[in-house]
Amino acid sequence: MSPTPSPTGYRLSQIILHWLVFALVVFLFVTGDDMTHAWRAMVKSGATTWSSPWIPIHIACGLLVLVAMLARLALSRRYGAPPPVEQAKPLRILSVGVHHLLYLDLILAPLVGLAAFFIFPKLGGAHEFLVRLPILVLVGLHAVGAIYHRIVLRDGVMERMVFPARD
Repeated sequence: MSPTPSPTGYRLSQIILHWLVFALVVFLFVTGDDMTHAWRAMVKSGATTWSSPWIPIHIACGLLVLVAMLARLALSRRYGAPPPVEQAKPLRILSVGVHHLLYLDLILAPLVGLAAFFIFPKLGGAHEFLVRLPILVLVGLHAVGAIYHRIVLRDGVMERMVFPARD
C-alpha cells in the first residue's frame, strides 16, 4: 500500500504516538541513573535476578518506545506526512537529518538495550551512549526547530503535531 502523497496534517494516531514517545523518553531519561546503578550492581554481582524494580520498568518503557516508533513508521508509510514547509536548503537538510537520526536512535537504543540485558552485557555502554548525548542533542535540535517555526516563522508546523488533520 503506497502512502498518501501529501495529507494536510498528521492523524490523531500519529500525534498520540509522537507525544507518547516524548513522555516515555523523558521518563526513561529522568530515571536512567536508577537503571544504570541497578545494571552496574547486577553486572558486578553476577546476579541474574531482577533485583531492582527499575529494571522491569525500564525494559517495559524501552519496549514501548520501540513499538511506538515502529508503529509511527508504519503509519507514516500508510498515511504519509504533511509536505515540508518552504525553507532555506540548509534548514531543510538539518530538519530532515535530525528527524532521521532521531528515528534511528529511538529504534536502535531499545534494541541495543535489549541485546545488552538479555544477550551481550558488554553492549551496556553502547546503549548508555545512545541514550545520553545523541538523544539530548537531537531532541534539543528538534525542540529548537519547533520553537523557531512557532515563534519566528509562524508557519503552522508545530500545530500539525498538536491538532489532527481533517483529511
